[in-house]
Amino acid sequence: MAPVMGLMPSPVAHASFPWGACGISSPEDKVVTTFGEWKLLCGNKDYGYRHIQAGHMSEWEGLAAIEGRNWRDIADTAIAKAHDAPDWHGPQSGGRYCYTGQIYLVNRVTGAIAKTVQPTVIVSEGGIVITAFPGGGCRGKA
Repeated sequence: MAPVMGLMPSPVAHASFPWGACGISSPEDKVVTTFGEWKLLCGNKDYGYRHIQAGHMSEWEGLAAIEGRNWRDIADTAIAKAHDAPDWHGPQSGGRYCYTGQIYLVNRVTGAIAKTVQPTVIVSEGGIVITAFPGGGCRGKA
């Protein structure tokens, strides 16, 4: 069957690699996972996995409960969406960039969309994931 002319293919979503462990003795620059050219590092209280875990894990857990999944699965989905097909992205202060992309959480029993969220992902100029949290969109969003 010939392709239909004039239709654009959907953006390809690149699955991230499985998340590596960030133990107490893991260095800040250890790569947890990648999203294309973005890297999620173990980090510290100010950026990366440790920041997301300490500051936003409970928010991600609330969403993960909807689908009966782990908080990291939902955060991974949100970061991958923001990377691969953001609904909006733009510069923020301090050489950072904000990306946001709507995700849908599905009730696995009914198959219905249970919640729609607009996660925020902040990334450095060098492609290091600083933070990711379920709401807010990006400041200064057009």
